Amino acid sequence: MTGNPRPRLRPGDELALKDTDYKFGVGPLSIVIEQILERVMLDGEPWVRVRGLCRRASTDAGAVREIYLRERALPVRR
Repeated sequence: MTGNPRPRLRPGDELALKDTDYKFGVGPLSIVIEQILERVMLDGEPWVRVRGLCRRASTDAGAVREIYLRERALPVRR
């Protein structure tokens, strides 16, 4: 098989994100993925819309959020 493997997310994955890794937020964000909603193209690149529980963010801890994650910033599983 050739090419780059596609990032994969699973419910329960915890991600530590920089503010450039997700849309519509500022500052670092730690989120536990609850649901993968869709894959979309935004600004000419692939993003993944997810719902998750915020872990460590001063104002968002414990909040459920929907965010767009930059696909290239996601972990790759084989």
